[in-house]
Amino acid sequence: MLPSLKPVATLRRTLLTLTVAAAAAVLLQATDPAASRADTAKAGSTPADAAPATSGSNERKSFTLVVIPDTQLAVQNKPELFYAQTQWILDNQKARDIRFVIHEGDIVEWPSRQSDWERAKAALRRLDGRVPYSLAVGNHDLDAWACEPAASCNPWASIALDRSADYLNTYFPRSLFASWRSFGGTYPEALVDNSFFTFSAADVDWLVLSIKFNPTDDELAWADQVVAAHPDRQVIINTHEYQNGSTRTPIGDRIWNAVARKHATVRFILSGHYVNAGLRVETGDLGNQVYGIQADYQTYSIPNVNENGYLRIMRIQPQAGTVIVRTYSPYCAQTGECPAYKQDPANEFTLNQIDFPTR
Repeated sequence: MLPSLKPVATLRRTLLTLTVAAAAAVLLQATDPAASRADTAKAGSTPADAAPATSGSNERKSFTLVVIPDTQLAVQNKPELFYAQTQWILDNQKARDIRFVIHEGDIVEWPSRQSDWERAKAALRRLDGRVPYSLAVGNHDLDAWACEPAASCNPWASIALDRSADYLNTYFPRSLFASWRSFGGTYPEALVDNSFFTFSAADVDWLVLSIKFNPTDDELAWADQVVAAHPDRQVIINTHEYQNGSTRTPIGDRIWNAVARKHATVRFILSGHYVNAGLRVETGDLGNQVYGIQADYQTYSIPNVNENGYLRIMRIQPQAGTVIVRTYSPYCAQTGECPAYKQDPANEFTLNQIDFPTR
């Protein structure tokens, strides 16, 4: 039995510069024709370059993981962006073989505002019973972020003293997830503050581990125990803050040292939080390559509000040892109001020579 959780120290959110050069050795930019993208965008369905082929052993042994970065400002300012994301997932679940959806946290902007949670619920819970998903608790999802008076209070000081996430647990209770076949467990046991799920796809057994924002030592100890208890599963860590672009943050350092670096099965660490995009490749203590992938497109700008509608499509091909990553907006593809894809090297790349332990 782990000890009770303890409050954490005041945090600072320091923006760093995007760098992907350190990971250039494992990146391969896509070279798909722009015309095929335009046709796909008009159809409002699936990105052609992330679509499974009709033949080929590698594609037959592949699947899709969808990653949704911070939705807080879509929820606040244009919820149809979030609705379009999850509807696209449902519409393409079979064609893409979408096995799991990961939300990287900051689900809402202001946690005490009921409309934020109602909109998030309307977007996410349409997946219930159809596509399993996991939620990381972001700083905006903590109850104390909604401090008073809103115009002058310091939410960072508030969440340093109170890490409860009662609003999130009300709209997404443990009982919702506990009935799913993929559900593994939570910490604390009655709450979804930290959670893990398992599934199998493309001849690989997987574990998705979602760790709360700025985890305590007790939460990290729990996460370490979960990974150690599943030595036969490839681990995808989902946490709100781990890196900023390609630079690991102090919070990320704690996750790396307490959990990620210690286990040969840890493969990916996914995070958002910073308005940035980047890749970080590191070698764990047992020689395994760990891929840190960060992305967040949030903006408070109303003229640029559609930036809040991008998600990540990860096409995982274990037999080929590749992962194709695309950044796509279902809303933009459907409406033509904005580019359907982000095509710069930080947002469109392929990871190669990954040694997946296939059965």
